Amino acid sequence: MSSEIGLDQAYLQAALSWLDARLELIVRRWQLAGQDPSDRFRGLHISDEKALELVQPVAIPSLPEKEEKALQKQEDAALEEMQKLEKKALDSGFSPRLKALQNIFDITSFDWWAWIICLAPALDLRYERIYGYLQDDVTQTAAGTDLILNLLLPEAYLSRLEYLPAFSPQGSLRASRLLILIEGSSKPASNLRQAFRVSTSLVNWLFGEYIPSARLGTDVEFYPSAAELPDAELVRVFAPPELPPLESIQSLKPLISLYGTDHFRQDMAVGKLASELELPLLKVKIQPTDEEGAALEKLSIAVRDAKLLQALLYIQGMDVFISGEGTLLPAAFQIVEQASETVLLASKAPFRLGADMQGNDTPLLSVAFTGLTAVERTKLWEELLDGASDSLLQKDVAILAGQFNLSSGQIIAASSTAMSEALQAQRGLEMDDLFKAARLHSGHHLADLARKMEPRYVWEDLILPETPLTMLKEMVSMVQSRPMVLETWGLGRKLTSGAGIAALFAGPPGTGKTLAAQIMANRLGIDLYRIDLSSVVSKYVGETEKQLEQIFTEASQSNAILFFDEADSIFGKRSEVKGAHDRYANIEVSYLLQRMEDYDGVAILATNLRANLDEAFTRRLQFIVNFPFPDEEYRRKIWEVLMPPSLPRVDDLDFGMMAGRFKLSGGSIRNIIVSAAYFAAANGGEVNMTHLMHGARREFQKMGRLVQESDFLLPSL
Repeated sequence: MSSEIGLDQAYLQAALSWLDARLELIVRRWQLAGQDPSDRFRGLHISDEKALELVQPVAIPSLPEKEEKALQKQEDAALEEMQKLEKKALDSGFSPRLKALQNIFDITSFDWWAWIICLAPALDLRYERIYGYLQDDVTQTAAGTDLILNLLLPEAYLSRLEYLPAFSPQGSLRASRLLILIEGSSKPASNLRQAFRVSTSLVNWLFGEYIPSARLGTDVEFYPSAAELPDAELVRVFAPPELPPLESIQSLKPLISLYGTDHFRQDMAVGKLASELELPLLKVKIQPTDEEGAALEKLSIAVRDAKLLQALLYIQGMDVFISGEGTLLPAAFQIVEQASETVLLASKAPFRLGADMQGNDTPLLSVAFTGLTAVERTKLWEELLDGASDSLLQKDVAILAGQFNLSSGQIIAASSTAMSEALQAQRGLEMDDLFKAARLHSGHHLADLARKMEPRYVWEDLILPETPLTMLKEMVSMVQSRPMVLETWGLGRKLTSGAGIAALFAGPPGTGKTLAAQIMANRLGIDLYRIDLSSVVSKYVGETEKQLEQIFTEASQSNAILFFDEADSIFGKRSEVKGAHDRYANIEVSYLLQRMEDYDGVAILATNLRANLDEAFTRRLQFIVNFPFPDEEYRRKIWEVLMPPSLPRVDDLDFGMMAGRFKLSGGSIRNIIVSAAYFAAANGGEVNMTHLMHGARREFQKMGRLVQESDFLLPSL
């Protein structure tokens, strides 16, 4: 390796020696043309004599023959030394990096020397000063087009302008991002004034080190050897989909589209391919926030670096380059087709090459990396938890995998978090740890659109007749059994809609609809998000659907129960169609129910206007649970359940009398108990009937109901 570095540096020094000789030639001719280096205003003014010279026919000054031959001899000696070093390197089985760059990018000899001229100031600052001198501007320290043409074509005049296209954006040097146009010179009065520099990442590469360009920032990872790529055991555990056969990739060098949301398995598959091809791997991520111009620039630099490193190129975030019609943008295609090897392009959705796009006969192979099935998630959980605990039941792990639609990366993070939690608590791993970690690593963007509720209640806290209570428990069982029924038994292949559960909770306010949703979330071990539909509904056409679509899109990553409260704001508008507004209100209802049906999780709609939902809509709901207003018997049970055992109270609280005298829902009863507890805390410390009557009076007053004093009198002893 040290011999390669030595030859690289010697070859580079020989190239600079040629440049030094050529610069000396141009400086001497510049001086013979009448330039005065001692003039402190040189470059800042034009004298009368100089003005007359400028309007005369151009004549290239000639050096004394002896001096010109000496400089030519220096140039020839440098070129001869370069040839010797190149041959020596080839005999050792490699090519000097400076020469390899010309071969890699297939650039002409003119372009190659132009690049060396622009490279020189990055290697030695003395070139900045001499460039400023020759360009008659001490501030112009980078090589401009005019200077490059003068150096490479010293005997030419107007004919040199034929080479101007080499410095255009379409020229090889700029299209390959070998030269960077210096800001401030992008729109000069003449193309001859454009100035260029070489990226520091290219300079580092010349010296055997790869440091990504600042344009790539932290969105780049480089794996120079197979030892840094995933091993065979990891690939076996995560079982990524098979990429095209190795022989096809080596012969066709196709573009490979990797689409789906499981980025971790994409990484596994690409790493495996890089190992099989025995190539380094360059992974670059395009951010969704990147503007198109910046994203294209990042893509161009990635292709350049992959060619320099002779690496397999893997681009994530290609979605920014996919049009609304699902085709790859021509500008992006033109860049990736310049790559020397196969390029792997990862995006959420598949793409195709446009029918009218030049080069659309390029082989494009697509591989789906859709979300893991429940069976695959179960297997992955079991692999990661193997040996972590003897108390975990396979059935419970299957339920965990079924209820949390996590990607491979999320499952890895969740399993690690759960084991760390158990280790910190100095105990064995428990299912509660896994459920907690799975919730933590689910998507949480929904929190910006809905309010997360903490499910603290259990079945014993809910007082309902047998039928609705049984239906709620059936919903929980259905959620837990979905993987077996839909995947193992294959019923999911027969469904046209989503695999989720859509339900309607109908009943008067305070009858337990929200409480039931909390109990279900607690029983299932998943998060619960409450969406107030009254805040979602908009008077502007299409705005309601747009907000609902955003909610369901974010919810698909959250593994949560969606509880749509205040649905009366939509159903209340549904009526006989008498005008455009009535018709549009019906469309909103239809759209909401359609998205609930397509949602793969649990979506619950709460309303007290059950009658406004016709048969066409109810068929989209798996469950319609009615929450009746409680009769006297159920009101007594609610009074008993809502009174916590730790609450100080007298022994003779008459819940039967409270239930018979006050026809209230569970929500109102809860408010009375809370009010009575505060009243008791300020007056004696124990809840008694007087406190309950006081709370009942305040609740009736709050509700605006008629207060009859006789209802609040306690029976005399």
